[in-house]
Parts: sequence; structure tokens; C-alpha cells
Amino acid sequence: MTNSTTLQNPETAMAQTPPQTVWAVAMTAPGQTEMRSYPYPTMDHDSAILKVEMSGICGTDRHIFKGEAKELRGKSIYPYVGGHEVIGTIVEIGDKAARTMDYDGQLLAPGDRVAIAVEVNCGDCWYCRNHYNNCTCENQIQAYGLHPNCETKPYLRGGFAEYMYIRPRTHLFKIPEEMPTDVAVFVEEMAVAYHSLARASAAFAPVNEGFGPGMSVAVLGNGPLGLLHGIMAEIQGAGLSIATDLSDLRLGKAKNLYADVTMNAATVGVEERIDRAKELTEGVGPDLVIESSGEPEVFLEALRMVRKGGTVIEVGNWVDLGKNVPLDVMKHIASKNLHIHSVFHCGTNWRPVLKVLQQQAGRYDFPSMITHRMSLDELVDGFGTVTKFDECVKIEVVPHKA
Repeated sequence: MTNSTTLQNPETAMAQTPPQTVWAVAMTAPGQTEMRSYPYPTMDHDSAILKVEMSGICGTDRHIFKGEAKELRGKSIYPYVGGHEVIGTIVEIGDKAARTMDYDGQLLAPGDRVAIAVEVNCGDCWYCRNHYNNCTCENQIQAYGLHPNCETKPYLRGGFAEYMYIRPRTHLFKIPEEMPTDVAVFVEEMAVAYHSLARASAAFAPVNEGFGPGMSVAVLGNGPLGLLHGIMAEIQGAGLSIATDLSDLRLGKAKNLYADVTMNAATVGVEERIDRAKELTEGVGPDLVIESSGEPEVFLEALRMVRKGGTVIEVGNWVDLGKNVPLDVMKHIASKNLHIHSVFHCGTNWRPVLKVLQQQAGRYDFPSMITHRMSLDELVDGFGTVTKFDECVKIEVVPHKA
């Protein structure tokens, strides 16, 4: 290792002598996970090594586990070490990386607790040059926890491992010292909600369009991403808030965190849900409807439920499930003068999102969304829990859990 700094305090990250091997959980095929051992990564002046403190299982991981997403950018995802919602502690960092990796230009050092921006973009394509940092880079170099897979050196690019290699040009964000890890770990998903609501708030005031204080919102699908969207809408002053889901467990979380009204889509049919939403909003439908279930047919429900001139955010469908829905463009979109925003990425500037989490942590019990904290051993057998909506809301992987 050259031009690097090694942590001297073992209580905050790791012993002075790094381990020779690192344990990680790899998914080798749909529904198949195994514990693997990898060599402890090496680094240089432009990279870093991170000890993983906590990493969330995402809805995308659920689709990959179920075999609904098998390829990314034309290549097989498997085998992969997942985990892109990562909070970790720097244990080694190169001299150049220490000066350049922090998004805000702060000097980084071993012992710093950081969040990792998921994507490492090329910096040269049209989208990168024009600062479309919440769109897909045309030549994306890497997405932590997704690609390249774990058969390509340096292997450890995901948070379902004890340690991770942090490649050059990665953006890191220092976590405020007083912020608990089980709050900070929501920054990636909260960044999606932050971008979603920011887009929805682009109002055209003369005709009462856009989303603002006092307006009604319906969140269709209340997994972690939906819950955070409901919270973000309330932070921005939402009036009536409606939540739907298939799980009473998740609806209970929604009720505790933001929702005024909940409807279980397993027992309340779609027509009744739409009618009920209209009854609650003077007969017209919510001002804003957010589709966060990840099912294409729920996007159609959102289009039907929202009022004329209202706003729909599509944020749940991050995986092509190959499902078609009977969309009537004139009836469901054009005749309603809708504003429709799709949000596919969380951007690369998370500093304002961390500030929101810091400001709101006393108001919202973010850790209450965590229903499972799994060690790597527990993850091998328990990964499939993510598919059981009545059993889990948010699963966090804690690689160094005793």
C-alpha cells in the first residue's frame, strides 16, 4: 500500500493489522446465496478501504433475489455482493483520495464515518457534462452493490461484506458525529424522496399546479421508499396523507410516521381505493400521487386516482418486470392535464439530504422502519425475508454484528 494513511485507533474501525481475508455474502443465482471469503483489498493514493457498519437491503435486491432482474447493462448480475445503501468507517485512505473523495471538499481521514454515493460516473458523457446527476450516466463506471459483479477484482464493491474497496472518483459524505448509524443509513433512499418531491414542487401557480403546503398526497406502496416519500411530503407541508399497501405491518408504520388514512390493497379493491381517495379530497382525487410499490399496474392506479391537473411521481418501477398495463393515453393522461415525473436515481449530492435527516430525526423515528438487523451469517439464510411484506419493512445488514 502506498501513499496511504492507516487508522491508529482500533476502537473506531479495525485493528492496525488488517485481516488477510474478508467475509461477504454473494448471490450466485435467483434465490441462492452463499458466504464467500475474499482477499482483503489493496489500495493506492487514489482509493480507500471502508469497514461496513450497516447496509440496507433494497427493493432492487428483492427483484434480483426473485430472478425478476438478471442482467444490468447487458451483463449478468450474478454472482454479486449487494448492498448499495452503505454507511461505513474509513480504515485506510490514499493521500489523493483523502483530499478529493469528499463531495464537499472536506479532508477525509481514517476513523471518519461516511456514506457512499452509489454511482461512479464517467464525467465525460452529455449527461455528466450538463450536470444531470440524477440521470443515468451513459458510460457509468460502477454502481456499488450492483456492478461489476464479484468475480471481477477487487471483488468487494457491496455492503454485504465486512470491508469494501472504494475506487477512485467515488463521492463520500461525512456523517455528522451526533447522527446514529441507523438514521444515516436511510440517506440513499431519502435522497430519492428528496429529488422526487423537489420535482413535484415545480409549481405553475396561476392554475394551481405542482405540490405545496396544504396539498393532499397518496403514497401507493409503503415499503421503506414509500414511507420516506410520505415523510418528505409531510416535511414540505402536505395536508391530507393517504397510504396504501398490501401489508398491515407496513401500513402501521405509515400511520405512525405520516399517514392520516390507510387502505390495505389486499382487502380493499382498486375501484374502492380510488373512490375513497376522491371522497377524502372533495370528489376530485389527491393533488399528488406517488407510485412506490414497484408494480406497473399501480402506476395505472396512480394515473386514475390523481386529480385533473395533479402530479404523479413514478419511483417504484426500477426493474423491468416485463408486464404490460392497459394504458389509455387520452383518458389517463392527456385529458387530465397531468404532470408526471419519473425518478430513477438519487443524485450524487447528498449533503442537503443528510441535513434533512439531521433536522427531522427528533420528529420522525427513522430507525422504527428497521424490522431486521442481520449479521452476514443470518443473511445467508434470511435474505428471502425481503420478499415477505407481512414480516419485514426494512432489513439492515450489520456485517460485524456479534
